[in-house]
Amino acid sequence: MSDKDLLVVISEMLRKQDQHSEKLDEHTEILKQTNESLNNFIEVSIQEFDQQRQQYQQQQQYNQQQQQYNERFLDRLDKLNENSSNNQNQQNQFNERFLNKLDDIEKALKK
Repeated sequence: MSDKDLLVVISEMLRKQDQHSEKLDEHTEILKQTNESLNNFIEVSIQEFDQQRQQYQQQQQYNQQQQQYNERFLDRLDKLNENSSNNQNQQNQFNERFLNKLDDIEKALKK
């Protein structure tokens, strides 16, 4: 093989090596972009998870407060119902006594 042929072979090898290097550079850039996209996705996912966790905690706190309110409301409603029943009983007793007195007056007037 002549020196000229050897130079052509070396030149061709260097050209192919440059092509491979360019392809590797392209792939490296694609991998960098993919990695950046994945890192952004992970960051956003973590933020969303934190927001959901905070919302869940706030909702739990609200639910607990609402449950306490409901319990107090029901307790007071029970007391009102009890007072209303007592008032109704007192009113019934008064009405009975009143009617009995009216009967007594009517009997006394008939005598």
